[in-house]
Amino acid sequence: MSARHLIGRFLLPHRWPLIVWLGLLGAVLLIRFPIKFLLDPPYLMDFEVFRTTALRILQGDAHQLFAPVETEHMFFKYSPWWALLITPLGWMSSHAGAVVWSGLNVLCLLGTCWVTDRLCRHLDVQPPPFVGILAVLMLVRPITSEFLLGQTNLLWGLLIAGAVLCDVRHRAWAAAGLLALAISLKLPALIFLAYFTLMRRWRMLGRVAGWLLLLNGVAAAILLPQNPVGLLRTWIQTLLASGSARAFEIGNQSLLSLLGRLLRNDGYRLNLFVLPDATIMLIAAGLELVLFLLLFLPSSRRNPSASQTICDGALLTTLMVLSSPTCWIATYNALLMPVMLLLGFVAQRPRLTWTSPAWTPGLALLFLCSLMMHAKFWRFLGVNFFRGESYVYLVLMVFPWFGLSLGWCLWKQRRELLEAASGA
Repeated sequence: MSARHLIGRFLLPHRWPLIVWLGLLGAVLLIRFPIKFLLDPPYLMDFEVFRTTALRILQGDAHQLFAPVETEHMFFKYSPWWALLITPLGWMSSHAGAVVWSGLNVLCLLGTCWVTDRLCRHLDVQPPPFVGILAVLMLVRPITSEFLLGQTNLLWGLLIAGAVLCDVRHRAWAAAGLLALAISLKLPALIFLAYFTLMRRWRMLGRVAGWLLLLNGVAAAILLPQNPVGLLRTWIQTLLASGSARAFEIGNQSLLSLLGRLLRNDGYRLNLFVLPDATIMLIAAGLELVLFLLLFLPSSRRNPSASQTICDGALLTTLMVLSSPTCWIATYNALLMPVMLLLGFVAQRPRLTWTSPAWTPGLALLFLCSLMMHAKFWRFLGVNFFRGESYVYLVLMVFPWFGLSLGWCLWKQRRELLEAASGA
């Protein structure tokens, strides 16, 4: 297909509203972040870790790839493949790199919105332009954190959304490759492999595993040819150590940390019981397994419909975020696709969703949690501190409640679409 034909398809009249709102959103984000950073040099903490890692590679110190950068909590966590891809950052100054990195994050956000619009249309949902804007506004707190720290969660979400779209379009190798990239970036995306196992999609499972071995095996051999296996082992060991060490920090907003708030004496006096940390971790793992099985059983296996594939992808993305052992505010940017998908569905049938007893509490909690993510909301209520902590929304675990309410609504959406398909 020629470039002229591709451009012509993109500029079809029915796509003009999408192009307009994506253009406006892109302009706002470019002015707010890359252009502002160009004029006022920022310090993007996570980006500096990536840049330091790139410098180590260029200086021949790949054996120090996963060593701490400035503090014991600041180190590169991603696979050798991603270390290889970010190597060009070492040729840039801190200022130039921050501008480029924030510009790439803008592209990832816009790309996720575009891909999600395609997914909506595969569900016969025609999302109005305000749906994408509303999804971004609901996640504006995590998005701001992403840009101000220079993180990779928008890229993570884009890879997952792209994989789901490729799967729906029966481009199996492309879907597997994107999933392998997402898993290499952050291991919680392994939940998709558990899903393929449950669905008995052995070919897809094999393709993803093949991509994972190929990408990271080649990258490890290039970075540290004398000991590529040792480099991969160090990566896994680093991830395992960091996850358990930071499981119950206040900034961690995972399902595990929510249970920690309720089941351990952390000083905020919100706990119902006091249990050992190891017991809480076992409870969290059991709860995540139960949620996984309840959400996807029963399912049409091996050859799921496009509707089921998309709904399952959105639910898996939500569980992926909630189940991450270390899940920070910015991690919730990976939920842009599920949030936009849900809003498109609700906008298509507002009366059914807002008048249903099963839908209304979930949607109400979702929008309320979106407001509660902001410090201004609590200041408006006159709550500046809670048990001596100024980050009230972190103490009250607003973000995992947001994720749980999103998961409930997505499950309802999936159930209704599958029932409609089976009755057709």
